Amino acid sequence: AGASEFTDPVSRRNFVKIMSASFLLAGLGLTGCRKPEETILPFGKQPEGYIHGVPQFYATARPTRGSAVPLLVKSYEGRPVKVEGNPNHPASNGGTDRYTQASILNLYDPDRAIRFARSGAGTTRQAAFEALTDVSRKFSANGGQGLAFLLERSSSPSRQRLQALIAKKYPKAQWFIHEPVEFNVVNEAASLAAGEPVKAVYHYDKATRIVSLDCDFVGAEEDAFRHINGFSKGRRLRHGNTEMNRLYLVEGLFSLTAQNADHRLRVSPSQVAVVAAKLLAAVGGSLGAAQSLANASVTTGQTVGKVGSDSRTPLDVEAWIAACAADLKEQKGKCLVVVGSGQPLAVHLLALAINQQLGAIGNTVTFIENKEPVQTGNIVDLAKALNAGQVDTLVISGVNPVYTAPGELDWAKAQANAKTVVRLSYYEDESFAGSTWHIPAAHYLESWGDARTGDGTVVSIQPLIEPLFGGVTELEFLARIAGEETTRPYDIVRETFKQIAKGNFEENWKRFLHDGFWKNSAPKTVNVKLDIGRGAKAFADVKPSVPGKDQLEVIFHRDYKVDDGRYNNNGWLQELPDPVTRIVWENVILISPKTAEALNIGGARNPDNQFSPLNYENANLKVPVVKIQLNGREVEGPVWIQPGKADNVVGLALGYGREKTGRV
Repeated sequence: AGASEFTDPVSRRNFVKIMSASFLLAGLGLTGCRKPEETILPFGKQPEGYIHGVPQFYATARPTRGSAVPLLVKSYEGRPVKVEGNPNHPASNGGTDRYTQASILNLYDPDRAIRFARSGAGTTRQAAFEALTDVSRKFSANGGQGLAFLLERSSSPSRQRLQALIAKKYPKAQWFIHEPVEFNVVNEAASLAAGEPVKAVYHYDKATRIVSLDCDFVGAEEDAFRHINGFSKGRRLRHGNTEMNRLYLVEGLFSLTAQNADHRLRVSPSQVAVVAAKLLAAVGGSLGAAQSLANASVTTGQTVGKVGSDSRTPLDVEAWIAACAADLKEQKGKCLVVVGSGQPLAVHLLALAINQQLGAIGNTVTFIENKEPVQTGNIVDLAKALNAGQVDTLVISGVNPVYTAPGELDWAKAQANAKTVVRLSYYEDESFAGSTWHIPAAHYLESWGDARTGDGTVVSIQPLIEPLFGGVTELEFLARIAGEETTRPYDIVRETFKQIAKGNFEENWKRFLHDGFWKNSAPKTVNVKLDIGRGAKAFADVKPSVPGKDQLEVIFHRDYKVDDGRYNNNGWLQELPDPVTRIVWENVILISPKTAEALNIGGARNPDNQFSPLNYENANLKVPVVKIQLNGREVEGPVWIQPGKADNVVGLALGYGREKTGRV
């Protein structure tokens, strides 16, 4: 509001003006800026311990896909203004990530959803809640036949409890989870190999040798804030420590983790499985169904020798793997092999086998119980159910499937097969038009909730401010659909906590909120014997190929700034330079210098006859624009020639191409 007078939408100066307007709206124009109802105190009598102008701090947490970031949030006069990591949490040491730091701006985003809507038109809060009650009544009669849920992944114990209640009440209902960037494959592999549902916990601080198989654990993977803390401990030469840990990295992109690697092998993503199989064989592990992968060849354009010298020779991949394996065997029991979320299930199984062979299980890798409340499918399964006419009412929480679903699903058309679509969302985005009922979601700083961090510890999510626009939490949303008598998130979380903490409940509850977590609340450690033979089909599904200039391979990767697109209206993140390319306000098509030269895209040879990706003309950087086509779909964008990237591989960042979003 008030920003329409600025007619230049692209200049940085105009951006600052717009963001100033949004801060004005957040700080001065909102009369609802006050503490949550459960803790409101009348200022006719000043609260004990309160000093005007002095900030107050509250422990809370930001939920992520399958984890959470424990926080300590600064508040002035009932308005949260700054987030930092909770220094008392045992696994984080006060660490956060860029998304968490910028999340405070999402709270005050004037473009967030602020109304309840029916078929695109505004309606009342009461009417929307009555619609949720109608859903409960309708499916109570038939056990949930025709009812489907599409949810984001969550680690909340309270949501799990509600899902179990709903599944018991509506046993015929179907559940689906969708994340455009999915981190759960590592737990799927661990559960498959262990023969029971488990979650893997990595202890980077205990590892002296780390092998990363396409895993950007300090950049784009989940819980990076926790991994950075553990990894950096092994890099510090202090307190008598005279040796640093050593990092071996195998990847196709040039990632943030690559900038910290001691030894790096760049290969295409599909060949990472071959490297993993060869490494397992080199450390003496049994290959079984993965034998064919170990027999395959690996090609790379990587060379060794003095840069710029004609004496550079191709890197011997087999020798690189053998040297890595020898180093790992010397550090048996103190090694750690991790795999990126973009790799297939087979590579994760191979990494588990390597860890087991090297004695990492129980030391640098542990497992905890990971029981899911209901059986879930994915968005591809849901699309099939929709097209088959099996879904009468679709309940969506948080997901923006019209934008994030795979293109071949033609999601808008598939979703139209449901008679009713009820959706909880933070924005009126691409999926808004296809929703029968739209309910605005609350920000985590406006919400009561809970979650589990990467190590399984339960953390509290407590609000610092009443919902600015009357947003609804996912817990209340699901409780109303379940027809529960208790729908207040505060009461739902308290009821869940009663099942976690034993003893004096009120004293435990106060401690839980004060500390922001409950000690020793992680699920018990599970001793497992891994058998990757259970994943024989996963190995058969892997088809490694050798990419060439006429057969390019594509990496879809999480954007360092806007994630999968959910933060594209956050000006702070848009202004954040990519840590590798230094680009802001844009994503690019990444290719290596050798690929650019082979395809005659940009760049030129310098006086030393070396191909240079930069082409300056009149002090301006000239960047070519290309079009990528596949199966009738296409994307056009600027090419960025990135040294250190695997040859004949194209990197495409997720998160842009939005068709309905905010002013930023």
